[in-house]
Amino acid sequence: MKKKLKNFAKKKQKISKSINKFKNKINLKEKKLSKINIKIASLEKKVAEKKAKKIAKKQAGESPASVNN
Repeated sequence: MKKKLKNFAKKKQKISKSINKFKNKINLKEKKLSKINIKIASLEKKVAEKKAKKIAKKQAGESPASVNN
């Protein structure tokens, strides 16, 4: 009976160890994904700012010409 309990305890430790390893892997992947999401968001922000500047330039250039006509 004691031998069965020891074997069960060893199996339980192995299983919990493997679960912890998988949890660590998942956490690392989530961290990498969050870093990538942050980079993507910053790139999108830069693109949006450039588009806004372009549109503002166009509107600024068109308004004085239309006022003079």
